[in-house]
Amino acid sequence: MGAYSTASFLRDTVRISPADARRRVADANALFGSTTLTGQPIEAQLPVAAKALAAGAISRDHVQVVRTTIDTLPDEHHADVEHLLVEEAERFDPVKLGKLATRTRAHLQPEQVVLDEQAAWKRMEFSMIEDVDGMIIVRGRLSPECAEVLKAALSPLAKPAGKDDDRSAARRWADALIELAHRILNSDTLPQDGGRRPHLAITISYEQLRDQIGLGHGDFGALITPQTIRQIACDAGITPIVLNSEGKPLDVGREQRLVTATIRAALIARDKGCSFPGCDRPPEWTDAHHIIPWIDGGITSAELMTLLCRHHHTTIHQQDWEIIMRNGIPYYIPPAWVDPQRKPIRNTMHLVGMSA
Repeated sequence: MGAYSTASFLRDTVRISPADARRRVADANALFGSTTLTGQPIEAQLPVAAKALAAGAISRDHVQVVRTTIDTLPDEHHADVEHLLVEEAERFDPVKLGKLATRTRAHLQPEQVVLDEQAAWKRMEFSMIEDVDGMIIVRGRLSPECAEVLKAALSPLAKPAGKDDDRSAARRWADALIELAHRILNSDTLPQDGGRRPHLAITISYEQLRDQIGLGHGDFGALITPQTIRQIACDAGITPIVLNSEGKPLDVGREQRLVTATIRAALIARDKGCSFPGCDRPPEWTDAHHIIPWIDGGITSAELMTLLCRHHHTTIHQQDWEIIMRNGIPYYIPPAWVDPQRKPIRNTMHLVGMSA
């Protein structure tokens, strides 16, 4: 057929990826054997797995676990390990079988497993690539122990934000990653970057921010709508910069309308966490939200602010919820599609177990 390899032939005829083609060829050689260039037969490496696959007892993913494990072991262990893994493959899914295979290798080749673990550190990578639609594709590889560290940090932040949180698990983990980054930026524990504490910098004109037109841009090239910038600016510093007609800075002002420690303490004492109805997120997970946006004349005062977790902060900015103050307590007016009568409601989650 003119193909330079079996994998290349398979890729072109079945229209599969190069990696899948190479995997299928490797599986076939291990399961059913092959022949040398002189026609001498090569026995199948995995005869037990071949019978189980033919009987439908295991899957191709199981076969890959068995094959890649056998490939790392000395010949004297092949038969015993194959029998063990095929037997367990009929009970466990490929992921669990992979863990069992790793434990088996750790027992048979403890020194090699240590070397593999050290090699995994060198193979770690992380990248963020901009897609054609402006979204960022996150790609990377982590060693198992480093992944455990990241999961341990993200897990408490990835929990549902109340009973009405309908985000998928994948979305909650993504939100948790951003929440973790926000917390680190706010912790004042990172080393300085360019002589300043690391910070999120977004540039937009006052008129664009006020009229909600155009786009702002971040230091790393992201294009961001004024609506999102308004949300970010709720609990952040703003540095006004006066530009001349050529766009060169003439004067740089000081950060304005920051939420002071005293105001935040007052908000925590009153709201005790996210004030959105039904949310039980603690104060440490919240931003201070201007009920009347600062850009629209709102002032930085506990009487006109409230605490919102990042999920509900986004909800307030993107949906038609309204906030009013009653006797110094924030009440929420739902959109008509949530409650046609739009009755104001408040969050009582933080009052559970407290005296009235």
